Amino acid sequence: MRRWIPMTALALGLALVVPVWAQTAVELKKELLPKIKKAQADGKDLGQAGKEYEEGDKALKDGLQEEAVDHFKKAKAAMPADMK
Repeated sequence: MRRWIPMTALALGLALVVPVWAQTAVELKKELLPKIKKAQADGKDLGQAGKEYEEGDKALKDGLQEEAVDHFKKAKAAMPADMK
């Protein structure tokens, strides 16, 4: 019985901490949005980064969180070096 209490507490503690490390789709969008807007205002072509951002935005609006995260991460990786 005494062994179960610390193990349960450890499991619950880890369950609460793990999601903190991962960025959500909304956080990624908030990080990318100013960069995207600035590039658009400057007339820069974002290429693949722009396409991935739009796909991520569409997935987020459709409620597909994991797919949105994937697209936003791809958009972040595909950003031109001077925009990162």
